[in-house]
Amino acid sequence: MKRLALSFALVGALSACQPELQAEVTRFYSLPPPLPGKSFAISPDGPQASDLEFQHYALQVTAALQGKGLTPVAVPATSADVVVQVHYGTYASRTEVYSDPAPMWGYAGRGWHGWGPPPPQINSTTIYPEYLSVDMFDGPAWRAGEKRAIFQGRVVGDSGVRDLNVAMPYLVQALFQNFPGTNGLTERVSISLPN
Repeated sequence: MKRLALSFALVGALSACQPELQAEVTRFYSLPPPLPGKSFAISPDGPQASDLEFQHYALQVTAALQGKGLTPVAVPATSADVVVQVHYGTYASRTEVYSDPAPMWGYAGRGWHGWGPPPPQINSTTIYPEYLSVDMFDGPAWRAGEKRAIFQGRVVGDSGVRDLNVAMPYLVQALFQNFPGTNGLTERVSISLPN
């Protein structure tokens, strides 16, 4: 029975080490957008038009919007109900230092021979903040030369993943959870990453 309890404790400890993307998601909209059934197109902003990385991320945002009931069209200037712009990037990495209580078992040979519990273990982790913003504009107004925003969403994620390309699917997932969300509210979201 003790061996079974120890097995469950070890499984719990391992699952606690599952890497996660910790993200803050903020959304604004003028009215709760009646988007399902509407058509949309992603419009590149300036140099994004020839950027292959942008095109890759735009496809992920397109898939997320389709999952919310919107229909993609190819040419935003002629027919889309909603015009979407996508921006993304990274911030400077930072290192966080933290201490864990040392386990009471298996501590022999580590140089501690005093009475009482062993000293805590000092650990550190490097955080790589990434961001994704998705802005949606009224299509007819866009074609008339006016950028009339109907939705603005931003997610800033802290992960241990150095590569934005790896983190992007999880940023998209975080941003479109409970879409369109609560107007003006910043929510903390945790997304499990693969080991």
